[in-house]
Formats: sequence, C-alpha cells, structure tokens
Amino acid sequence: MRVPIFMKTIRFRLTVWYAAVLLLLGIFIILWINLGFRFWGDAKPPIDDGTQTVEQRLASARARSRQNILTVSLISAAGTLVIGAAGGYLLSGRILKPVDNVASIAARISSTNLKERINHQGPQDEMKHLADTFDDMLARLDGAFEGQKQFIQDASHELKTPIAIALTNIEVMEMDSKATEKDYRHVMEVIKLSLDRLDRLSKKLLLLSVVEQNQPHESVVQINDLLQDISTEFGDIAKAAKLSIDLKPSSEQLPVAGDVFFLREAIGNLVDNAIKYSKPDTAITISAKKDSSQVIIEVRDNGIGIPKHDQQRIFDRFYRVEKSRSRDLGGTGLGLAVVKKIVENHKGTILLQSASGKGSTFTITLPLQQDISS
Repeated sequence: MRVPIFMKTIRFRLTVWYAAVLLLLGIFIILWINLGFRFWGDAKPPIDDGTQTVEQRLASARARSRQNILTVSLISAAGTLVIGAAGGYLLSGRILKPVDNVASIAARISSTNLKERINHQGPQDEMKHLADTFDDMLARLDGAFEGQKQFIQDASHELKTPIAIALTNIEVMEMDSKATEKDYRHVMEVIKLSLDRLDRLSKKLLLLSVVEQNQPHESVVQINDLLQDISTEFGDIAKAAKLSIDLKPSSEQLPVAGDVFFLREAIGNLVDNAIKYSKPDTAITISAKKDSSQVIIEVRDNGIGIPKHDQQRIFDRFYRVEKSRSRDLGGTGLGLAVVKKIVENHKGTILLQSASGKGSTFTITLPLQQDISS
C-alpha cells in the first residue's frame, strides 16, 4: 500500500507524536487521580464527641475532601508539566537533529570545498526537501565558481597572446642593430594587429560580462525591420568579400519582446561569422518566419562548415574550430558564447546544423511578444 505524501511530512509526524503525548498525559492524569482517591479516599467524618452538630461534621468532611482533591490536582499538574516538557524536549531534539547536521555541514563549506554535500537520508519530508535544495544550490555555486576560474584562465591566456607577440617583436627590433625602416614598419604593423585583437577581445569580454549580469530591457522589436537593418549594415562588407546577402523576411509582422541592441548583436554576430567563413561567390541567407507562437530566424551560409565533433562545444567561451584561421580572421572565440547567452536571456533557443564543406545554418527561436510572459 502506497503511503500518501502528506503522511511523510514533518508536520504530520509532529501532529501524531504530540497527539500521542497528550493522550499519554491524559491517561496519566486519570490514573493518578483515581489512585490518589483510592489511597486517600473520601474524607471520613470526625468522631462524634458530642461537641459538634451534624452540619459541622459534614462541613469539616467536605473541607478535607476539597483539600485532598486540590492535593491530587496539584501533583497531577506538576507531573504533567514534567512529563510534557521532557517529552517535548526529546521530540524536538529528534525533529531538529537533521537541522543541526545541515547547519554543521553548511558551516564547514567555503569557496574551496563546494563539492561537499549534505546527502540527507530519510523520508521525503520538509527536511529532505531542504537538504536536497541546499545540495542543488551548492552544485550551482560549484559550477559557477568552476566556470569563473576557467573563464579567468582562458581570458588570461587570450589576453596574454597579443601582448606577448607585440613585446617579442619589440625586443627583436631592439637587438637588431641593422634593422631597416621596412623592418620597423613591419613590426609596427604586427603591433597594430596585436593591439586591434586585444581591443576586440576586451570589448567582447565586456559585452559578455554585461550580457551575463543583466536581463534585457524589454521593448517591442519587429524582427523583419531588425533583419533589414542588419542586411543593410553588412551589405558592403559582404560585397567586398564577393558574397551576397539574400534576405527573406516574413510576410507578417513578427513582434518580439526584447532588447533591440542585444538582438542586433546576436544576429549580427552570426552574419559576421558567415561572411568570414563563406566561400566567395556564394550567398548568405537571412530568413524569418512565424511558427505557431514562435519566431524562427535562420542565418545560413555556404562556407567551410563545422565538423560534427566540434559542434557540441561551438558555443563554449574561447572555443575555436580552427584556431589559427580564426585568429587570422579576427575571431576571439567569444562571439557565439555571447549569441547563446543573449538568446537565452530572451527565453529563446539556438541550434546549429552543419557539415564540413557544406556550410552552416544557425536557427534562433524566440517567443512572440504575447507569449513572452508565459
């Protein structure tokens, strides 16, 4: 027989235990009073010595009976108080013991041992729920701290590379006494490229920080208009790379509640990547359509594609499919991480379909304005 959930709760167990204690106390009081009267009995009338009337003897007997009742009641009350206090103390200790365990473990946990868990074993009650919730919180904190440490390590490495390149070229020129003006110009060009890369990287890091810490400022964004602006913005860049942009807006309005700046950044980043990695004389397709209560945005190119084993990590920070080529094209390894976070902040999803040598299609799904609150 399956036990109902409410019977596993601390509230139910406390109710049963305290009801049992009250029942036992009631039985104790009844037994004590009955035993008291059995031993003390009713007050006997005084011996008739001829000096008291019948009424006086009865009054004296009633007074002694009242005294006996008062004595038994006081002893019963005192016993009830002692037993009730002792029972309540023991029951409270039993109930609160898991709380002490949680508190002691929580007191030991710091940023250096976030992998420790309470792992409370017991019935599925409020205490189990509290302990499991605390363990889930520790898991999220542990993941956040690990991600932060990894981010700092990756960022330090990425920031160090352009600085190291610039310093190395400067040191080589300092040691070369026969350096010509052409050599100096070459070094200056290398330093400029390194500083440009450092500037792009720092801006992407700042943008990623802003995206991760702030929710978008919601306003009504018309996706068709946004895609038109992005197509115009990247039109000349695509033309210079011998590419064309094929814009396919929806025939109906596609309002989305979101931040136009962040959405422009996300979709623009996908278009920028498509331009960088597409083959010449091909087209980049940007399309939008309505599907039930969602807006589907696609950015498709005919570029080099992404190998299957890289697709799982393509949205990780600082991950590059072809590191050397990505750096040559000005990639920081942060663009797609920013895109994913922006889409998630807008309660959407982003998917990738790609194959080596056959191009890539990024699909962003966002809720329509009327469904964003649900």
